[in-house]
Amino acid sequence: MVSVIIPAYNAERFIAKTLESVICQTYSNWEALVLDDGSRDDTIGIVNRFVEQDSRIRLYQNPQNMGVAATRNRGIELSSGEFVAFLDSDDVWHADKLEKQLQRAETAQADIVYCSYALVQEKDGSRRDYIVPEETDYEKMLYENVLGCSTVMLKRKLVEQQKFDVNFYHEDYALWLKLLRNGAKAAGISQVLVDYTVIENSRSFNKWNAAKKRWQVWKAQERISVRKRLILLSRYAFRGVVKHWGE
Repeated sequence: MVSVIIPAYNAERFIAKTLESVICQTYSNWEALVLDDGSRDDTIGIVNRFVEQDSRIRLYQNPQNMGVAATRNRGIELSSGEFVAFLDSDDVWHADKLEKQLQRAETAQADIVYCSYALVQEKDGSRRDYIVPEETDYEKMLYENVLGCSTVMLKRKLVEQQKFDVNFYHEDYALWLKLLRNGAKAAGISQVLVDYTVIENSRSFNKWNAAKKRWQVWKAQERISVRKRLILLSRYAFRGVVKHWGE
């Protein structure tokens, strides 16, 4: 089984399409755990309609607003699959995403599987594909994070003890680095299997703030020297321009 962890906060504009993309998966042995983090819109009402239609979908409501890292950790604790896949509530999977990732995990004997994705602008629907390499490791990930969170599927045993750190803004990047540094093997799929919604003024949209927060991961968790951090930061800035706005 694959456990799909979906944190949701005021996601009424997107959550239906997100859940439909899970239901349409060609691989059917999954459970979807939607964890509402104190939404004030109709997110819960929309999700409940899906719960009534498909027993594989479950809704959990956080007792208070916990933030995305703690919410994902709660989802991991509530999950029961051999694999865990993460999906943000405004992103969409292509129908064969899980099937192809499970095949890749088997053939590559990988602990973590990721894939290419399309950056889709909410404002006008324009798309730009981000093509990932078929392999990465700790050193490569320092220079470029190729693991988009909504593309990642990993063995549940990896995150039973090592979870998302609530102290980091880039909690997903921090976790990927920790897992790779501790010996996990990652394998990629060059095919685009996920659509990422790019929302203006979202936390991922603010690249200057994101760069500062990534610096904190390199400094506080990875204990990287100032000289190397400056090199990494310059590479991050360059890749950000290419990735989001084109060459």
